[in-house]
Amino acid sequence: MASNAKPLELIDIDSRYRHIKPVPRMPNFAAWIEGVDLTSALSEPVQEELRRALDDFEVIFFRPQKLTTDQHVALARVFGPLTDGSHFKRHPESEYVEVLENDQANPPTIDTWHTDISWKKVAPMGTVIQITATPPAGGNTCWSSTSKAYEYLSPRMQQYLEGLTAIHTWEMGGFRDALAKKGEEKLFEAMHNFPPVEHPIVQVHPGSGRKCLYVNSSFTKNIVGLDRREGKAILDFLFNWIQRPEFMVHHQWEANGIAIWDNRSTQHYAAADYWPSHRVNHRVTFDLPVNPGQ
Repeated sequence: MASNAKPLELIDIDSRYRHIKPVPRMPNFAAWIEGVDLTSALSEPVQEELRRALDDFEVIFFRPQKLTTDQHVALARVFGPLTDGSHFKRHPESEYVEVLENDQANPPTIDTWHTDISWKKVAPMGTVIQITATPPAGGNTCWSSTSKAYEYLSPRMQQYLEGLTAIHTWEMGGFRDALAKKGEEKLFEAMHNFPPVEHPIVQVHPGSGRKCLYVNSSFTKNIVGLDRREGKAILDFLFNWIQRPEFMVHHQWEANGIAIWDNRSTQHYAAADYWPSHRVNHRVTFDLPVNPGQ
């Protein structure tokens, strides 16, 4: 079947990179980064090319390098100012490092396609993640490129979506149940502090200039101005469309492997197939820089 996407022009790695070596896992999406020791101080040229690689490839991967908490936080600062992240437990050495630990007593619960914290008025730019303990098998993470998903849509569907906005709310996800277990006060506090927000369905990425689809099945509730049945049909189509294998990389973790993803142009899914085995995820979230061109 012929694609609706324009003919692919591959990113010219040789002309864009001098200090790191991106190795794409898919055309213009998801790349291994070679030639960088993240346990050492990073020079300004390396930092600049890492930011460029995140714009170019949307999710980047590093072979196992055991980071200290300080090194993990410092790596996230390369991409933007740190932000709170979500409602997960914090590492005792840093308020910025979230710890997601799952085992027989704590089954994984984030096995849904989502864009992190899209229920905020200004969602975070991205996340640096290190899986410090891996199960014997399974526990992989999938990322999907929402810029590729947009490019593959027909011109008529692209035109239809332009200018539409959608409502995002955390109350659709598992956060409501988790907060409810902490008591009504915590639940009502979250409802007051984070009411539903409105985001354009099609957004232009500030770094790459690509257009991206900004809806996700975990937090996007409805489309503003459409009959609820029409809006549901469009959202269901987009949720399924974004999950096409042509837009997706399926990542198998090694202990202390590292990934950094752009939250504006990807969705991800953490497979829960490893339960009741043990898996530990350390993550630091960062915001868009004050100067996006940095």
